[in-house]
Amino acid sequence: MAQFGGVVLTNAGRNILAKAITGKPLVFTKAWAGKGYVPEGAIIEEFTDLIEPHRIVEIKEMDIPPAIGTAKISLEMTNKELAEGFFLREIGLYAQAPDDGEEYLYSYCNSGNTADYIPGQDGPDAVYYRLDITVIVDQAKNVTAIFADNPLAVTHAQLNAKADEIFREMRRRNELIQYQLNCLAQASIINSLEHVGLKHWQG
Repeated sequence: MAQFGGVVLTNAGRNILAKAITGKPLVFTKAWAGKGYVPEGAIIEEFTDLIEPHRIVEIKEMDIPPAIGTAKISLEMTNKELAEGFFLREIGLYAQAPDDGEEYLYSYCNSGNTADYIPGQDGPDAVYYRLDITVIVDQAKNVTAIFADNPLAVTHAQLNAKADEIFREMRRRNELIQYQLNCLAQASIINSLEHVGLKHWQG
């Protein structure tokens, strides 16, 4: 399993975050996977792109726990239409600058020699690769992401949310049925009492 080191905020990412802390929107737009090694002596904070970008990665979910200052971004990639396999070594997350609307590399991480191999589509296996990264959002309040829309790919959180929705509906219907049964039982008792009372009066 790939061991990505700490996610590094780029200089462009710091500029975007500084504006977001003042109230401007912080929008994560996309992520890319790459296969490049970090050159010796390279300063990651100065990166503006991946070293060898290879494949776009879908943003599936985002979770921002309160009062921590970070966001967990869930990424997913498949080998669909992937001509040849590659070692997934780099992950770059992009965000939109609030001033000019352009996309910039917000954060970067690299797994070095622990990279996972993603086989090409011609291989025997269909691959869904899932990865969670944690990025700094500090005190930014207006943080959003552009999510992938793939109806065939369902995350555990989405599945659990749908299950909760179904169970809530089942409970509601059971409560309604029980209420109707109680009403019918009460009506039956009342009818029986009225019938007994009528016979007693006639007698």
